Amino acid sequence: MTVSRLLLATALVAVLFGAAAWYRGRRLPFAAVLVCVAEAAVLTLLAALWFGTLGSGGWPTIFLLLGALVAGPERGLRSAFLRSGTRSDLGFFFLDIARYVAAGALLAWRLG
Repeated sequence: MTVSRLLLATALVAVLFGAAAWYRGRRLPFAAVLVCVAEAAVLTLLAALWFGTLGSGGWPTIFLLLGALVAGPERGLRSAFLRSGTRSDLGFFFLDIARYVAAGALLAWRLG
């Protein structure tokens, strides 16, 4: 896998994550953009490891579980099980999962 492929994949996922943050209504100061890029870079490296060594099958499950892992403590599980959250918390939980699965699809396309 070349560095240029990894950089392009990271850029595509960072744009996707930035769009998801913008959709939530967050303003995107420079620090938030850096966080989106860092998160995209880590996810791209994980995907490169998956597609490069372990195989391409089952990628939707991997990215679904990663999305649930990232979104769970913050919003969805608190809302679903403790009833202290709002309905929008649960919606954002599923949005976080969807952005990870969408990122997985982008990465499968670019790296797989």
